[in-house]
Amino acid sequence: MLITALVATVISIAAGAAIRAWAFAIFAFLVAIGFGSVAFADGSSVTVGALSGIAILALMEIGYLAGAFLSGLLRRSARLRENNSVADSVATTTERPQG
Repeated sequence: MLITALVATVISIAAGAAIRAWAFAIFAFLVAIGFGSVAFADGSSVTVGALSGIAILALMEIGYLAGAFLSGLLRRSARLRENNSVADSVATTTERPQG
């Protein structure tokens, strides 16, 4: 179960950088239903199966949000770096002494 949770978290973080929120919501909901069904099929009660599904859904959503945040942060810092390098090259070419 721990390995499944880790795999779901890693997939969710990667999905946060790659796919839209509505697509991930559908995917996460289906995975949570499947995870709860497997817990129920292993002999757990319906309540434990439902709680397992909700727990994996919450874990996947947190992973998705972390991935989306980190992806946005990396894109923003890359864009700022690119804009600063262009501004620096323009500034150095215009600062030549004239005379």
